[in-house]
Amino acid sequence: MAEAWWILRYRDHAAAAGASTSDTPSLHRIDPVSVREEVETAGFVLDSQSTILANKDDLHSFKVFDPTIKGQTDRFAYRFVKP
Repeated sequence: MAEAWWILRYRDHAAAAGASTSDTPSLHRIDPVSVREEVETAGFVLDSQSTILANKDDLHSFKVFDPTIKGQTDRFAYRFVKP
């Protein structure tokens, strides 16, 4: 890979697949695909991703601060580079 000029690390709480970004302010969650598309549109290239913070049991329907899910949300992590 060519030397990268910019590195962007992004971690957030996952929304349900295909969820509208209009739900982001109320649930504090965002669809990982939406994030990836927006960052790639800005000229970044996905370099790596991690599922270490994923939680398949998260229903994606509660605010991330809800006591029933707080600290156990499904999260995603991306690393982008902009050559």
